[in-house]
Amino acid sequence: MTRFKRCLVLVPLISILLAACAPSAPPRTTTVASVDVGRYLGTWYEVASVKQFFSIGLVGSTANYSLNPDGSIRVFNSGNYFTFDGPASEIVGSAIPVDASNARLNVAFFGSNTNQGQGNYWIVDLDPDYQWAIVSDPTGETCFLLSRTRTITPELRADLLARAASKGVNTSNVTETLQPPA
Repeated sequence: MTRFKRCLVLVPLISILLAACAPSAPPRTTTVASVDVGRYLGTWYEVASVKQFFSIGLVGSTANYSLNPDGSIRVFNSGNYFTFDGPASEIVGSAIPVDASNARLNVAFFGSNTNQGQGNYWIVDLDPDYQWAIVSDPTGETCFLLSRTRTITPELRADLLARAASKGVNTSNVTETLQPPA
């Protein structure tokens, strides 16, 4: 294995280990009171986010949630690098609620997953009709604006960013995620 390939493997592993070993700080964000998992399932389009190391350059990003036979939630994230017909990026993981609200979940893409801890996927705001969602984490440093449609109006985007900020989410680095035309 070349040195470059080893670094590509080690950087994500180091990030995961540091996150797992970090002391648990009090949450900065809050979540919705409850989520109906059945209504949350299906396809969500990422219309904006704080880009993570693995999502830089991704366009057409979607998350598809469905139930696994064991009751956990199957997470299928996909997109393409740089252009809508660019190299595909796909990853499958699982989500497990950490409390009865279903608004705080642990999402894992590698290894086993549990319902322990405060969760790393927090639904901080949600449209009553499940047409948009704002997702972050307890620190408020991540932000994903999700929609059931590929695009949203500038007014809705501004409203969602204001809602996220009012819930303790750092929105300073949120950028648009390009989606293909409908």
